[in-house]
Amino acid sequence: MKKIFAVIFSILLFLFFSVYSFGQGISYEAGNGIHFKSNDNKFDLLLSGYINTMFAYHNLNQNNSIQNSFSVHRARLDLGFDYSGDYGGFFELETAGQRTAMVLAQVQVRLFDKNYIMAGKYIDPFSPENNRSTSRLTTIERYSGLNSVFLLPGVDTQYGLMFFGMNSNINYFVSITNGNGAAGQNISENNDSKNITGRLDYKLNENVSFGGSASYAKEQPQILSLLDHTFESFSNANIMGGRIGYLAHFEYDNNPVLLRGEIFRYNFREDLSFQNQVKDFTGAYAEAGYFLSGNSEHGFQLIGRFETARYSNVISNFAGPTALDSYIFGTNWFMNNIFSFQVNLIYEKANSVSLIPNSRKTGKDSEFLFLTTLQLRF
Repeated sequence: MKKIFAVIFSILLFLFFSVYSFGQGISYEAGNGIHFKSNDNKFDLLLSGYINTMFAYHNLNQNNSIQNSFSVHRARLDLGFDYSGDYGGFFELETAGQRTAMVLAQVQVRLFDKNYIMAGKYIDPFSPENNRSTSRLTTIERYSGLNSVFLLPGVDTQYGLMFFGMNSNINYFVSITNGNGAAGQNISENNDSKNITGRLDYKLNENVSFGGSASYAKEQPQILSLLDHTFESFSNANIMGGRIGYLAHFEYDNNPVLLRGEIFRYNFREDLSFQNQVKDFTGAYAEAGYFLSGNSEHGFQLIGRFETARYSNVISNFAGPTALDSYIFGTNWFMNNIFSFQVNLIYEKANSVSLIPNSRKTGKDSEFLFLTTLQLRF
């Protein structure tokens, strides 16, 4: 509670300072925040944010009852600044449920032309789907393979240093981050072994882009799960040691048609053992979308998506599913750039029954999910 009051006080102080200092340069863009600009337009402060609430329905029984629930899925407040395009920063605070945490805290400096250096806590550039803002996803959750590796340190947000830039039709990213923290916590440990990620994107024209990524990390002993779209496991496998990852992605976006996809593969370098039960892990999705009317600021879109997450080259006595396929049909109703309403019908199918005890999926190899989200951006 003290953290929440501190956050509210900081926001009020920020607003007071901004109105006092930049009273002549305040503007609001619906769904994209409030800008406070200096009189010479060199300094720009941005305050924005979003909240989305979710309803989840599961068709599987647990303790003789059907699980369904309403929740605040995400509630985030963003603060950004820019000075003449040479210096900038972005901070994102999560306040959903019992969690109050700094999701992002990054600063950047322009080195020359459109080339920059960034430092702080930021999203690893390995996956373009992960780099897409959670307030701008076409499905309620990212694809299952990516969800499965989110729990590994360094795959999602991490502390580090990144060089990136845009030259002609090519975007590049080179990132060095800590890694090796406890999953999802970014805590300090022995970070002598850094996570290294590189990515190249090529924009063929205004509608077509594609590219690839590579990464190296060294994992402490932990669990790699096959997760559903509510982050519950169908299967768990122990992994550890060095891993090398490769990813390819493609996008065609020409309203009303959207086609895109992504595939990655991780290879865990340690020999198979009880601590490293999987040599390879693959995640992928392919998506097609069509706007029946309008666009992402005001329109109605249909989405179809296939996803897969799978272990391969597993230890001989491994028990439980090694593959999970998901089929999604979704609708996105963008009432305007402030309000949106998403519906996802999801069928998930594993290649054998789940052996995880006391789980909603125990003894089951499939599940049907119904997810809806109402979102507000300001």
